Amino acid sequence: MKYFVFSIDDGTVFDNEVVNLFNKYGIKATFNLNSGLQDFVWYRDDVPIRRLNLYECKSIYDGHEIASHSLTHPYLDQCPDDIVRKEVGEDIYNLENIFGKKVVGFATPFHTSGEREVAIVKEFVQYIRLSDIDESFQYPNDNYHYKITAMDIDRALYLIDKFIKDDNAKIFIFAAHGYDFFLNNTFDKLEHLIKILRRNKNTISVLPLKDIF
Repeated sequence: MKYFVFSIDDGTVFDNEVVNLFNKYGIKATFNLNSGLQDFVWYRDDVPIRRLNLYECKSIYDGHEIASHSLTHPYLDQCPDDIVRKEVGEDIYNLENIFGKKVVGFATPFHTSGEREVAIVKEFVQYIRLSDIDESFQYPNDNYHYKITAMDIDRALYLIDKFIKDDNAKIFIFAAHGYDFFLNNTFDKLEHLIKILRRNKNTISVLPLKDIF
């Protein structure tokens, strides 16, 4: 069996439509959240990108995996060791209290995947999803070095055919943000990708990352 993972970052209001699509097709995904940015708003091309208030909107993610994405989404490679521990430990503590379940995974914010950061983060979790790209469709050497296969929906749609046809392919991790599909008007492409996966459900299992290993 091959495995496909939807790994969605940041926890913005646009996750509502993403989750609705996943739920429509019975897809379980991993959502990587920052508990220290409740209601935070930033702008992309004058479009407000609002973080969800997780305390008020936690039911949106019912049935899906919740993973840590750090407390405040900093560049971890620019943080001293004690701040890295605070960013990871406090976020996990908050998320576990909000959602009432154990958090076992971490997705690195930005491209901060140095071995120093990995060594610290692994003190808190069972797996790490890095920000690096790897299109080999293969497992990492350990659970602390999972890499992203694609971050762009068009690239994901291009690679999915290769993934299906490659008898040696093992895992495909598609990482994105809910606002990507809104800003680029690509919710239809996301649904198309989901339909492809459903058509191949006998050979591809779509799971949260925590259920892969």
